[in-house]
Amino acid sequence: MTYFDPKKETEILVDASPCGLGAIFTQQGKIVCYASRALTDVETRYSQTEREMLAVVYGVEKFHMYLYGSPDFTVTTDHKPLLGIIRSMKPCSARIERWRLRLMPYQFKLIYRPGKDEANPADYLSRHPPAKPTRDNEGERYIRYIANTSVPNALSLGEVRKATSLDEQLKNVMSAIMTRRWNDKSVSAFKSVKEELSVFDGIILRQNRIVIPTSLQMQVIKLAHASHQGIVKTKQLIREKVWFPGIDQQVESHLKGCIPCQSSVTSKKRDPLQMSPLPKRPWDELSVDFAGPFPTGEYLLIVIDDFSRFPEVEIVHSTTAQTVTPKLNQMFARFGTPSILKSDNGAPFNGESFASFARKLGFTHRKITPLWPEANGEAERFLRSLNKFVHTCESESLNWKQELPVFLRLYRATPHSSTKISPHEALTCRKMKTSLPEIISLHQGSKSAKNIADSDYSAKEKQKAYSDDRRNAVQHKI
Repeated sequence: MTYFDPKKETEILVDASPCGLGAIFTQQGKIVCYASRALTDVETRYSQTEREMLAVVYGVEKFHMYLYGSPDFTVTTDHKPLLGIIRSMKPCSARIERWRLRLMPYQFKLIYRPGKDEANPADYLSRHPPAKPTRDNEGERYIRYIANTSVPNALSLGEVRKATSLDEQLKNVMSAIMTRRWNDKSVSAFKSVKEELSVFDGIILRQNRIVIPTSLQMQVIKLAHASHQGIVKTKQLIREKVWFPGIDQQVESHLKGCIPCQSSVTSKKRDPLQMSPLPKRPWDELSVDFAGPFPTGEYLLIVIDDFSRFPEVEIVHSTTAQTVTPKLNQMFARFGTPSILKSDNGAPFNGESFASFARKLGFTHRKITPLWPEANGEAERFLRSLNKFVHTCESESLNWKQELPVFLRLYRATPHSSTKISPHEALTCRKMKTSLPEIISLHQGSKSAKNIADSDYSAKEKQKAYSDDRRNAVQHKI
């Protein structure tokens, strides 16, 4: 057996017996799929010509996901009278006319080939149908097929190495690196960074970033944009591990043409941001909030570490303390109990049950200013990214609950705009492995807490200045 290839010639072998139907999907003599089913009591009373016609309809519709839209394919039968029925437009019985109408959306050629057993393997299938035929969900099969063929797969170093060896421009770049001669016009885009380029095991590196061949550049961009983050975050994620000339322009062009992203972006403007001091260490001060309810009646419990911006998300069916406190307990078991937990004044954070939980674990529960969600800024900012992710999943007919781990993995691996490193690295002091190819350096380490604090303060200063300038804010001394 082999995998389906839309570029190869396709042939469907069909046959009917007094007890069942059989169909075999082949490409260039190799079998892709088998199918058979038993006839119903009514169908067993059809004439042989009607049963053979039903076998054609069954075989074509069974493999609809492969055949619909195909410019041409062949259906082979061992019943010669079908040729005249299919090719001519002469009136037939009402039953056969209905079957001819069902076959009209497909472009195929019907041929006659006599024989059985080895000459027509579908004959065996038609005479040995399953005792209890099962009818699978065709919709689920289509969704699985589309998901498997449209979502980019993770890139391995072997694939990059092979594509590099076939890329004429990169072969010239390799030669220029070895000979130090950069006169060839085809390598002019690499000349400005020639001192940073090297060759390692058939792969070109720019410092510790992999230079991606032209044939894989779009796949890399799709991998980095799998969770539909914005332009800045997608650039930060992709530039951390790979590089190629015009990388920023290609990322921007792809994201501007991403229909799910464009349909999910809100037009709300941010309110002025207040500079808040950065916690002294990871997982010391947390912000908690809820997203939802969603159409399924579920909520998302969101916990953000204010130091690293590392998010934890749990799907819950209610916002009661009995539901929320066990989830928080599990998070604290993984990362430790924080010193401060910030939340709004809604349930369950305004009840005695949650206050008792805080006293028992020994953390301070700090309630933000009522009717001012910006006071819980880290959680609110993450909520916008999360809501956009859910909307893009809905627009692409994806199950957002199944895609949530992908979103969290890429979000945690993307350098934050304030700290300049990824939330995962800020929390765990190590870089997170993703589906993008990378070279692991033995000397790479995490930024110190002081560097994170400096980057955070600088980013907040810029955000405050930009926000105040837009609103003509004036500071008054009181």
